This record gives sequence, structure tokens and C-alpha cells, in this order.
Amino acid sequence: MKRFSATFTVILSLCAACAVSASAKDKQSDDTKVGDTAFTAYDGSQSWPTGTNPQINKEYSIPIYIGLPDKSYKVIGRITDKRDSGVDVMGKAFDEGLGSEKHRMRNVANQAKLHGADAVIVTDDEKVVKVFNLTKKELHESTPLFKYEHSIVLAVKF
Repeated sequence: MKRFSATFTVILSLCAACAVSASAKDKQSDDTKVGDTAFTAYDGSQSWPTGTNPQINKEYSIPIYIGLPDKSYKVIGRITDKRDSGVDVMGKAFDEGLGSEKHRMRNVANQAKLHGADAVIVTDDEKVVKVFNLTKKELHESTPLFKYEHSIVLAVKF
């Protein structure tokens, strides 16, 4: 019985150590997770509209502007959800219903930062969307942020 208790204690300790290690590893990689996002570089005209009083979320690796910033910026690329065919579409539908918008925001910020952006802009501004020649349906199908289903998500530098 003593031997069983000692073995059980050792196994329990090893399980606890693995769980703590996995949790720490997961926390460390939060700044590098990009999930199902994709980045498409933009190389075109840089005369973008600005706004007033955008909502700025600073909880992530780089700020996320909901609305146009009140200062000039350079668009370096567009961030999309890369799940657009087959089984991936089913996963996207489940994610939309059950997934965490907070995780999607984290993934968008990390994807932009990975490509050298200073911030992310989420906007449905018609002038911006027109430059990318996208319909509302195309925006809805490609947006990585379901809460902003008719908005474009851009990686920018200030």
C-alpha cells in the first residue's frame, strides 16, 4: 500500500508539473498566435481618409483602432480569415458561433505585428473599402472579426 501511495504521488506530481509547463508555454505564445488569419501585402496609393475619436483597444500586441484614426497612416496590408473552402468553412461557422472574439482580435493584432505594423484599423468606411474593390458579401466572407462582419481589417504604420 505504501508503494502504491508513493507511485501515485509521483505520477500526480508529474501530471501537475506538465500542466503548469503547458500553461506557461501557452501563455508565452499568446503574442505569436495568429490563428486562421492571413496577411496580404498592399502596394498602392496611400491617400487614406482619417476620422475623429476612434475606439482604440490597447489590450493586444499592437493597438486596434475601431474606426479611422485621427492621424495619417500607411496601409501595409489586409488581414483576412483564410478559411474559405471545404471543411474550413464549417470550422469558421463553428468559430463564429462559439469562438472568442477576444482571441480573434489577438490573432489579428499578432498577424499585423508579425508583418511590421504599428496598429490595426477595422473600418467599414466606403472610401477605404472601394480601394480594395470588395463587396459587402466579400467582406463578410473574409473578415477575421465576426463582430465587424462588414468591415475591412488593415495592418498600418504611422
